[in-house]
Amino acid sequence: MSINAFLENVSYAQSGAKFAQLQSDASKINVDLLKAAVEAVLAGGDDAKVEGTLAEALKAGFEFATKLVKELKSKPSQEEMLTFYKYFKHATNDHPSKPGMFDFVAKAKYNAWEGIKNFSDQKAQALYIQEVSKAIENYGTNE
Repeated sequence: MSINAFLENVSYAQSGAKFAQLQSDASKINVDLLKAAVEAVLAGGDDAKVEGTLAEALKAGFEFATKLVKELKSKPSQEEMLTFYKYFKHATNDHPSKPGMFDFVAKAKYNAWEGIKNFSDQKAQALYIQEVSKAIENYGTNE
């Protein structure tokens, strides 16, 4: 899956054409390095990582994605929100504790996260960016 919709919105923010409030965050991203980092991590295994400037670009792209997702025209489905949740939690090393038996919402979140707990944090960052790109294609953005 492509991340072109996401990269296009990074460029819009960098130029000031959209998302003026995100322009500062977008200015920290080298689009070419980000694309290379995401492609490298997604092409690797669950433990795939990049280093140096690629790692920096991936982290900046992920941080931008966490803000850009709030600019979607429509709220994503429950399933999509759960996907965002699991990748975000893992990418930020915020591992949820196991919930009680009757806390069904927390249990769904935990089970989603548990399915990717062996991924590298960078794999989760790249997958989060990919999901944001897919959501942009499906819903568009506010600006």
